[in-house]
Amino acid sequence: MAELLNDTIFGVKIGTWLIIGGCFLFVAAVFYLVFRKKVNEWIKKHKEIVLYVVFGALTTLVNFIIYYPLVNIKAMEPHKEWWVLVVNVVAWIFAVAFAFVTNKLFVFESKESDKKTLFVQITSFLGSRLFSLAVEEGILALFVSLLHMNENLWKLIAAVFVVIMNYFFGKFLVFRKKKKNEKDK
Repeated sequence: MAELLNDTIFGVKIGTWLIIGGCFLFVAAVFYLVFRKKVNEWIKKHKEIVLYVVFGALTTLVNFIIYYPLVNIKAMEPHKEWWVLVVNVVAWIFAVAFAFVTNKLFVFESKESDKKTLFVQITSFLGSRLFSLAVEEGILALFVSLLHMNENLWKLIAAVFVVIMNYFFGKFLVFRKKKKNEKDK
């Protein structure tokens, strides 16, 4: 355990990140207790975005839980240029499976379950996620493989772009609400 706490993310010890995270959670809890009524109203009004942020963060966590230990395997250090891209795809597969389920059921509340609709949703979800994976792989290839910059920092930067793209893909392409005249056809 002490060895894990001495590891670093972006040059900062994990123990420090845990302290920062604990402080953030404490401040957030106090803020919520003081402004509970207004916070609850805001959450109700912006439920879809709030859920997307929560499940997007959890999806990113799934991605990083797979990515971080694999990309930092010491034996693969000499092969970092291509290893980071392979590991990113492996982490992406797990994250996409998690994201589809949570986006369908909780974020966009897609109730359709017939085989045709489910097939269309899965294929359009995978297609949009493949596009965002290509963007992420491009960012990592450029900044990590070619420019030899920090793989963890650029993974995080790429994740920000991917989360924003994926929200719009999910809302307007994959799980878009059907209009009444579309349902009647």
